[in-house]
Amino acid sequence: MSKGCFIVFEGIDGSGKSEQYRRLTRNLEKKRYPVVQTKEPTDLPVGKLIRSILYQEQQVAEEALALLFAADRADHTEKKIKPALEQGSVVVSDRYVHSSLAYQSGGMKKELSLEWIREINAHALMPDIVIFLDIAPEVGQRRLANGQVRVNDHTYFETLSQQERIRSAYYKVFNFGNASLKQFTVPEKGEEPVQVCRIQESTVLRVDGALPVDEIEKIVLKHVLKVLREKSVRTRDKKAGATKSLEQFTV
Repeated sequence: MSKGCFIVFEGIDGSGKSEQYRRLTRNLEKKRYPVVQTKEPTDLPVGKLIRSILYQEQQVAEEALALLFAADRADHTEKKIKPALEQGSVVVSDRYVHSSLAYQSGGMKKELSLEWIREINAHALMPDIVIFLDIAPEVGQRRLANGQVRVNDHTYFETLSQQERIRSAYYKVFNFGNASLKQFTVPEKGEEPVQVCRIQESTVLRVDGALPVDEIEKIVLKHVLKVLREKSVRTRDKKAGATKSLEQFTV
């Protein structure tokens, strides 16, 4: 068991996950946890190639793109994530393996086998907690139309129907059941608009992405702090240096 904690944000395009990723990182740093921020695709060599493909600078077969994501993740895991966890850091990632499972099985023009995607990503770690910001695809599309920044991947994952399939694939990956779960029910007094499940060693927190961002921030922080306490992750000593940066773990 690692000394640190691995936290991943997931969601369809326009879900608001990147904003909550930044907010959680700031909140954990304020509480003096040693935090390492990262994302996928990475800025490592394979990740840069993926970005060039998504920006339409190059074209590859969709199976090749899936293999590139898996290769980038393997490099990412060995060079950056594992060393940081072993040093006791809280690693917070904007996307990880569940993005591949959902996007490549549900969003590609040629839908790839979920079992094959799992097989080529067998090296991936199971996060301690996955925060899945869940919104209706049409809401995400409106946010993107209003200028929310994302990679300009107009060849991949761009249409409403693709986002609907990706969302359904996330539900399958997380065992969230059928379409009736796509709408959050109005919680009883004192209850949160969340759903929690376990997938192997991971806690999966499904949060209503349509909530106000400040409310989502509070919900996410509450559940993350619970996991950090359960794992006995230590904060930095007051005499310690600044929060670890991602570059410290680059080989």
